[in-house]
Amino acid sequence: MIGPEQKITRAEALKTHTIWAAYLQFSEKQKGSIEPGKLADLVAINRDYLTCPEDQIKDSQPWMTILGGKIVFQAR
Repeated sequence: MIGPEQKITRAEALKTHTIWAAYLQFSEKQKGSIEPGKLADLVAINRDYLTCPEDQIKDSQPWMTILGGKIVFQAR
């Protein structure tokens, strides 16, 4: 059974969907973090995921999506 002692930090959770996922795909030099020369594919959300109250994380909404360096979605 999974209990509170198995909980990961928010930073670790974010890395599982970004740089660590890119590493598992052998593509960490092209994606997984925001750096010059890497793909500019990202989603910006409407709150600071790392500092907002934990019960507000589930209410996060996309604010902007960027693919290949171009904005493909922007909330109004």
